[in-house]
Amino acid sequence: MLKFLRGLYVSFLSTISSQSGTSPTSMQSMNVDTDSDADYATPEIWEKRLRLDSARKSFWGNKKGKELSGQPIIEKEQLVNEPGDVIHIQTCTGIYGPGVEGETELRGKEDKFTIGQFNISVDWLRKAIAFTRKVKKVVNFDMIQQSRTLISDWLARELDSKVFTDLYADATNTLYAGNGTSDTTLGDGDTLTTAELDKIKLAMDRIGSIPVTVRKKNGEETNNYGVVVSELDEYNLRGDDRWLEAARNALLRSEDNPLFRGGPVEWNGLFVYTLRGLKAGGCIQGSPIRPECSLFSGGAGAAAATLNASDTTIYVGSAAITPTGQQRDFTKFFPTSGTIRIDNEDMTYTSKTYRTFVVSVRGANSTTAATHVTGSLITNRNMSRIIAFGAEIAAFGWGQHPERIEDKDDYGFITGIGIETLMGVQAIKDSQGNTPNYLVMKAWSKNPGSV
Repeated sequence: MLKFLRGLYVSFLSTISSQSGTSPTSMQSMNVDTDSDADYATPEIWEKRLRLDSARKSFWGNKKGKELSGQPIIEKEQLVNEPGDVIHIQTCTGIYGPGVEGETELRGKEDKFTIGQFNISVDWLRKAIAFTRKVKKVVNFDMIQQSRTLISDWLARELDSKVFTDLYADATNTLYAGNGTSDTTLGDGDTLTTAELDKIKLAMDRIGSIPVTVRKKNGEETNNYGVVVSELDEYNLRGDDRWLEAARNALLRSEDNPLFRGGPVEWNGLFVYTLRGLKAGGCIQGSPIRPECSLFSGGAGAAAATLNASDTTIYVGSAAITPTGQQRDFTKFFPTSGTIRIDNEDMTYTSKTYRTFVVSVRGANSTTAATHVTGSLITNRNMSRIIAFGAEIAAFGWGQHPERIEDKDDYGFITGIGIETLMGVQAIKDSQGNTPNYLVMKAWSKNPGSV
């Protein structure tokens, strides 16, 4: 409708200009934009575009399907009224009993059609951007549309983070790379290689994971699992001659080869995806697979040269963003408690904030407490948590799709625009409380350089 009305308006202006002797090209000087994005200013279309954009940008966005679809993430929309309401999602188990032969009666020998139900409790998720009237006049793009783009980027990362966080929390199957047997025994020889991928494939088969059915270009259907690794795990894989040879031989050297188009590389029935870490705008977070941040040893004041060997509050971030400035969740992907590593020192922390680690033990795991310079990389003890997945690993419920919200302050000089949504995630478990359709492998993924 807006396009139709706009067309009438432009046609009217053209008629007026021709009758008055004014050239139609002078419409440009009248600031009439015939190709503008005005249609998307309506809340309904704005919201739909934001939701579709976030799904496209999200790692799990194209791995979702409706109930009984056999996709990794089972998604359902069920309108609810408030946080704490429950969405019910159905899954279906396979049938494994024998059939009958010849004239044997089938009645009484049927398999049961078994449906599993998983309950997802939803909660509010909200995000907004504020800008002043001065900013809106200075910049040369539409703040409403730019806000949609930025919020969709944020929502994609947030939805991925919630899925990964829940999978890690509920995982009942954990492997270690190389000769590792625990977090503390992982070392330089325990990186991700093709041998570890083979170990993952065998384990997925042995725990009875449901594979994802993939239809290829020639119509052939194959059963595959997926594996999500960090960019440092990918780096280690590229040092494995078997991996490089398999990638080269998979397809001809062309744009269809995943090695060159950036898609997943297939190894022994596994599609290997890379989830890259976030490092932008003074905010280093890494990823859910491998969390990172950087040392800001100045604490609440100006950045100091070093962190002392006796300090037990570890500030993180950057000199450009102080603890009293804009809040960014630098420690987002780290567990609520655990062990961090700075240079060659391990530190056990008991709690964290968006900006600090509260350390109880310096020089943990037989390392030595030392001084560290501002900007030093902080990791989860150089450890990555690789996820291998099949079908029906998690249920994702929308109680309310993202809806646009607005607010004004200071007599309308400050405008805030954002979204609110009700959603929830739950790992899918069997009747014994296990998660048979995915597993976690922990591997050593030390940063090889200074970046």
